[in-house]
Amino acid sequence: MREIRFDSFGGPEVLTLHHDAPVPEPGPEEVLVQVGFAGLNPLDYKIRDGSSGRAKDLALPAGTGREMAGTVIGAGSGLDEAELGSRGLTVGTRVFGMRGPSDSRGVAAEVIAISADDLAPIPGETAEEDLPRWAGLALVGLTAIAAVQDTARIAEHETVLVHGGTGGVGQLLIPMALEAGASQVLATGRAANAERIRELGATPIPYDTSDWGEEVQRLTDGRGVDVVLDTHYHSTFLPSLDQLADGGRIVALPSLADLSPALERGIEARVPSIVPGRDRLDRLAQGIRSGRYPLEVSEVLPLAQIAEAHRRLEEGHTRGKLVLDVRA
Repeated sequence: MREIRFDSFGGPEVLTLHHDAPVPEPGPEEVLVQVGFAGLNPLDYKIRDGSSGRAKDLALPAGTGREMAGTVIGAGSGLDEAELGSRGLTVGTRVFGMRGPSDSRGVAAEVIAISADDLAPIPGETAEEDLPRWAGLALVGLTAIAAVQDTARIAEHETVLVHGGTGGVGQLLIPMALEAGASQVLATGRAANAERIRELGATPIPYDTSDWGEEVQRLTDGRGVDVVLDTHYHSTFLPSLDQLADGGRIVALPSLADLSPALERGIEARVPSIVPGRDRLDRLAQGIRSGRYPLEVSEVLPLAQIAEAHRRLEEGHTRGKLVLDVRA
């Protein structure tokens, strides 16, 4: 089968397409999935270049990618037909999901073995052309749930600022913050993406044509916001501390974010931790199905163009999700 691997940490050029990779054998509680599409995330290039904490103990050569959509084609010895049926994961079922935190194997391959607990079925009526969106849903969706529900604990009538409102995570942070009861969501993004931010239910703040800090003060009558959800961090974390109302809190999504500048000022600052689970995957599926979580896929690239996809990720201006077509 075809699989993307890298033998050393480095730039996008270390990613290599292999045509003779062995088909994996599923463990007792694992499902064998024929991958159709694989979602791409900044975490992928941070693991590839060695800058992520997840790269520390990674054995090379290694695969790449964390999330995907595909079709169940088999299962391990611990999962009989009755068990698969109870989970909605019988052979032939289309599924989406992401590898759990302890599973370092990649998903950019034609066939993968993955824990049954890390998968959920895609609704049967889903059109073929909509599958890329499901491939890009799990990681950003679970991240958004962790940020909004577990970490920020957004409550009714609070005002929220999202940095990166049209990125993959940002496009789910906005509707989830509104679901949690936020009375107002402000979101930074490029001026060209202002209409998309409005569609998601937030007030756009174009960082490339205005001073976003001044805009936050204007839009909140000088009060500031109760919560900042910061997907960017490097250029936004420190100035965001001055945009918080009394008792406000900030959530930085990069896992290696340095929170000390906030903590030294007595500001609550936290980094979310993804909590995997079928219940959360089902929540994401219901949100996509109902239209509450209108996640956008900006481009689908063939598997062989993964290096180019990583370059675009690193540029940091991707709108929505980039997805690989593993079949192409």
